[in-house]
Amino acid sequence: MLVYRFAVATAVATYLLILIGGLVHGTGSSLACPDWPTCYGTLMPKMEGGVLVEHSHRIAAFTVGLLALSLAVMLTAARDPALRRLRPFGWLAVALVFAQGLLGGITVLLRLPTPISTAHTATSLLCFLTVLYIAVRARPAAIAPATPPAAAPPVVARFALVAAVGVYFQMVLGGLVRHSGAALACTDVPLCRGSLWPDAHPTVLVQALHRLNAVAVALLVIASAVVTFRRATRPSLRVLAGVAPILVGVQIWLGLRSVTTFLDLRTVESHLAVATALLGVLALTVLGARPAAQPSFPRPSWFRDLVELAKPRITGMVVITFVGALCLAPGRIARWRAIMTLIGTALLVAASNTLNMYLERDVDPLMERTRDRPLPRASLSPETALAFGVSLACVAVPLVFLGSNLLTGILGLFALGSYVAIYTPLKRHSAIALFVGAVPGALPPLMGWTAVTGRLDAGGLALFAILFLWQIPHFLAIAIYRAADYARAGFKVLPLTISPRATRVTIVTFSAALVLATVLLEPLRVAGLPYLVCAALLGAVFMGWAVAGFRRAAAGAWARSLFFYSIVYLTLLFVALVIDRTFA
Repeated sequence: MLVYRFAVATAVATYLLILIGGLVHGTGSSLACPDWPTCYGTLMPKMEGGVLVEHSHRIAAFTVGLLALSLAVMLTAARDPALRRLRPFGWLAVALVFAQGLLGGITVLLRLPTPISTAHTATSLLCFLTVLYIAVRARPAAIAPATPPAAAPPVVARFALVAAVGVYFQMVLGGLVRHSGAALACTDVPLCRGSLWPDAHPTVLVQALHRLNAVAVALLVIASAVVTFRRATRPSLRVLAGVAPILVGVQIWLGLRSVTTFLDLRTVESHLAVATALLGVLALTVLGARPAAQPSFPRPSWFRDLVELAKPRITGMVVITFVGALCLAPGRIARWRAIMTLIGTALLVAASNTLNMYLERDVDPLMERTRDRPLPRASLSPETALAFGVSLACVAVPLVFLGSNLLTGILGLFALGSYVAIYTPLKRHSAIALFVGAVPGALPPLMGWTAVTGRLDAGGLALFAILFLWQIPHFLAIAIYRAADYARAGFKVLPLTISPRATRVTIVTFSAALVLATVLLEPLRVAGLPYLVCAALLGAVFMGWAVAGFRRAAAGAWARSLFFYSIVYLTLLFVALVIDRTFA
């Protein structure tokens, strides 16, 4: 009971620390003490004006650090095995408090750099969630229940988890708004300078994105609340489900009022307080939906498994096509914009791959090529994969929107949504999923093109066509030599629904269209003669390999070799494009 009460007190203190941090910024006291860790060379300066606010924040942070350290020691010394399992989380909380303090110091010494200040906000929220987790799992009823509490259906915890991740990153985005000086970049509501997405400086777009993202997150929270209220039977979960939408409504009202009152301090502080409370409510819903779950701290291999979820080789290929299109597009793009959009696109692909593995976790164990993935071998929980995939998406979407333009951002959103929500479930119902999935798969080079040009035109669409057409023979080849795998999993792939000859005809047809599309880049003035020669030679080999499938002896070995050549083909094709443009 003592550990539980101490953990609750630490969680409350951490919550208050976040609010005091908001007060520091809201009163303009961030640099009231120009040095760190002392304030004007002393540990106890004269407490007045901005120094009072800023140094009180430092004292509060030191106090939370002592509380977190004491909690970690108590968990380490505890004899109860259930409490001892929480030891790593206790020391994680200590590390997060230390990191938060260090980031705060760097923020002062470097005179409030926006990335560091935003990271300071993100770390403080992680610390709050960690201590809150310890408090819930250290509760006596959770450690030694008289009767095992009824778990809610898994969908309750998973909806709440997605909503919680969305709220967390919305708060981080809010921190970026605050620290970048974008809080009053748009003084009209609900629009931003008369538009949902104005043609303006990125600082203005940060504010616009924060508003649009708030709507999406609000819908997530409401959906989570509805699912929890309908599917959960425990009164405590239903109470949380009722509180969350109320907090969302209040939060939106406070956000709008913050603008109309030109950042009234009480309104801004309330905005932060309600947002943090909403994050806590969703975290409590996740934990309450799985009351019997045993604390399990990530092992070192956990990070390797997360990388595996993102399919780095596929993501790397996408990066090559994106960079190729970025280099080929007419016009110029600032280097920082190109880097932001590149990272965002790579993370979008990683998010799509991760969420695809999450949705197919029940059939992956049935297939030889997928049974050793992290989820089938149970080295990661489904909830971890879901949270990781949603987190990647939450980081990727702002990067693409802020780094490029509205069109590129919409294309990225469509690619993510269509791959995860349409293509992935459609694979179990129709072989047409191959052609549906080829659309989001072909969008990255078009995104690279539009990131520079800001429009859809013949050159960008030609690159899209190349990737779209390439995917058909590429995936049909793997579907042929992995047909037994797909049959066991219940996927409706083309080789299982039409004759082998018809499948080979489809491969040859799309291969011919692919070669034609690659050749068209020269008359479209996207590439020159050296590229045309390379494309013709590579295409001739591709066609020869595809036609070889009509041989009587052609079977799994042919399909496998075609699959691997298709990867080499695409890589060399885009290398030739970039070299041609570089030396043109």
